Amino acid sequence: MSTSYMDSVNTKAGPDASARSPMAAVLTSRPYQLLWTAQFASLLAGFFNYIAVSWLALQLTGSTVAVGAVLAAASIPMAVLMLGSGVASDRFTPRATMIAAGLIRGALVAIIAGLTIAGAIQLWELIAAAVVVGATTAFFIPAGQAMLPRIVSGQQLQAGNAVLNLSRTGAMVLGSAAAGVVVAAIGAGAALAVDAAASVFAALVLVPLPAGDRSPRTAARSALADIREGIDYVWRDVPLRVTLIGIAVINLAALGAIEVGLPALAFQRFGESSGVLGAAFAAWGIGSTVGAIAAGVRPAPTRVGRFLLASVVLTGAGIGAIGLAPTLPILVVVMILNGIVEGASTTVLLTWLQRRTDPALQGRAMSLAMFASTGLEPLALAAAGAIAASGLGLLFWGATAVIELTAGGAASRRSIREL
Repeated sequence: MSTSYMDSVNTKAGPDASARSPMAAVLTSRPYQLLWTAQFASLLAGFFNYIAVSWLALQLTGSTVAVGAVLAAASIPMAVLMLGSGVASDRFTPRATMIAAGLIRGALVAIIAGLTIAGAIQLWELIAAAVVVGATTAFFIPAGQAMLPRIVSGQQLQAGNAVLNLSRTGAMVLGSAAAGVVVAAIGAGAALAVDAAASVFAALVLVPLPAGDRSPRTAARSALADIREGIDYVWRDVPLRVTLIGIAVINLAALGAIEVGLPALAFQRFGESSGVLGAAFAAWGIGSTVGAIAAGVRPAPTRVGRFLLASVVLTGAGIGAIGLAPTLPILVVVMILNGIVEGASTTVLLTWLQRRTDPALQGRAMSLAMFASTGLEPLALAAAGAIAASGLGLLFWGATAVIELTAGGAASRRSIREL
């Protein structure tokens, strides 16, 4: 990272940035405000897209299979391209990558919005657009994580990650609710127009940020060679390797239990599935917000490895507790506690990854981390659906067993315990 770049950042953050708490410093930093705004707008666009596209596919075909096809068309390229999207961040800077991804997505979704408003949209066009939306998301998200260490100091990273996590929960609540109102009152075309506008806004708001430095390592090399370098870098670093493998295994188990098991549990045990499901996810969001804020205002744990291992153990226990919750109030409490663990551990984990990674490979490391956490979602959901068909207890307790075994395996590595 160049000295002039960080000097520019510190000047914009204010002359007394170093004297304030990390949370106060990031909240008053102009570059950080721009990054936060861009991420929030992009996430908001994603929720508008999800609601609008799902409803539109049902309107066009009346088939849930069509809804699944459109959503898969977005999730598959996102999973595949996320492995290599970090190359773009390292070659062209995270800022340039985010701007390009936002503009491309916004332009395409604007066309789809126009076709929808005109009543001329067809299913194949919706699927084609979903492919591009998934691809641009694969580039935008890891680039945002790689951008953060460029605009805040090392002492402010944890606070910065904490507040960025709040943009996710805020967009989840506001985006889903607002998109539902827009689709019901005006139509899916209007919601897609909001998606397009928010995507373009997310790109343009980043323009005032300093361009930053391109990685000198990525000149005159193939993209595959750059991807291979990133994978080799992570593989040679034992703590990084074990951590990313652990993230992948834990998310395979937890995502399926939450996204497939929780709706089925709400329907089978509580009868009023939509209300219970909404309350459960709202409780999760509240807990995640509390956990992220708590992590952001406190110093990083002195023993990061032990903190993360304890978080994994609590996550496994929390998944099992969801399956056992006999009443809605107990389920809400369990979801709040799970959210607190998730919000705090995600903030600490991202900060540790950013601090440990060579700046020249930051984009690729973040893309591998994002792939481990979300890229395997299609596989997780498919496996969870098959397991849940044999019984919800098997799904929740199986997920708990996998997570706790992963914690035990990681704890057996001295390099992890002593982080």
